Amino acid sequence: EKLQIIHYAVSLGHHRTLIFYLDSNDLLQTSFKFSTPEQLNSWNNFAGEGIFRLSIGLEDADDLIADLEQALKD
Repeated sequence: EKLQIIHYAVSLGHHRTLIFYLDSNDLLQTSFKFSTPEQLNSWNNFAGEGIFRLSIGLEDADDLIADLEQALKD
């Protein structure tokens, strides 16, 4: 909500930098299939409550870093 340059995206593939968040349940239901309990456990250790996917656009890298830093301050 606090990002100023980066836009929230439902689908990726734009010239602007976009961010997409999936919580673990959404990821497990829509994106991944695990064949063993060990794979699922490994995923849960990695993803925790969810993950962000950042699709970098044409903006200046320093501006994007500053935008992420200011959004994460609180």
